[in-house]
Amino acid sequence: MEGLIIAIIIGLVTTIFNRVKESTSEENRPKPKPISAGNPAPTYREEPRTKRKPLREKPVYTLQPQFEEKKKDIESKYAQLKKQESDYKEQSKMQRSKVNSIKDRKNSQYSIDFGNQDDIVKGFIFSEVFGPPRAKKPQHRK
Repeated sequence: MEGLIIAIIIGLVTTIFNRVKESTSEENRPKPKPISAGNPAPTYREEPRTKRKPLREKPVYTLQPQFEEKKKDIESKYAQLKKQESDYKEQSKMQRSKVNSIKDRKNSQYSIDFGNQDDIVKGFIFSEVFGPPRAKKPQHRK
């Protein structure tokens, strides 16, 4: 047991001495100079700006033809839309006249008025009697 304690004490003493030696050797050691990256990047000088002329190189009168052209385009589109509107109105009038003619047909002399249910039943019976034979008009399909 005494041998174990002596071994631990010797280990502690040696580690303390090693740490002291390392700290003194780091202080005495010369520090290396930082390595430079080589030649610095070349710098470019900005040339002084020359005075520029104002942007009024285009005269004002050049806008007038463009304005006139746009105006003509808009007027032509407006006229086209007016024509389209009148066409739609004409089509709606034609549709109304067709609807009125169909209403008139319903009220004409050809309309069938069933007075009572017996007349409807008689109509079906007569259609069977006067219709084509059942052999030519099969009711059941296979």
